[in-house]
Amino acid sequence: MKNADVRILVVDDEPAICEVLQASLRDDEFNVKVASSGVEALKTYASFQPHIVLLDVWMPGDLDGVDVLKDIKSKSKSAHVIMMSGHGMVEHAVEATRLGAYDFLEKPLTLGKLLLMIERAL
Repeated sequence: MKNADVRILVVDDEPAICEVLQASLRDDEFNVKVASSGVEALKTYASFQPHIVLLDVWMPGDLDGVDVLKDIKSKSKSAHVIMMSGHGMVEHAVEATRLGAYDFLEKPLTLGKLLLMIERAL
């Protein structure tokens, strides 16, 4: 699969993270959309049908990253969701993986590590 055919959804409540990831992934020719809340993430997921979701664990509002992960996995067992957190707690990584996340990345993210994880997920 060529990068241009790969749809990636970035979900983070920090606009700077969304902007940097979107720009970096687009530089590598991925098709990228962003969402800044759990509700927006689920709406975008339904219409965009991404191959990979980069999902922040901690988000304000009614739906945090774990809630979004559960919803996505209830709709698609094959969805590749990579959880991200700046609060590198092992418990969150274990819980996310148990719920079906493909993997877990700690912030700050390194583009090389992220690209490798995307490649493996595909």
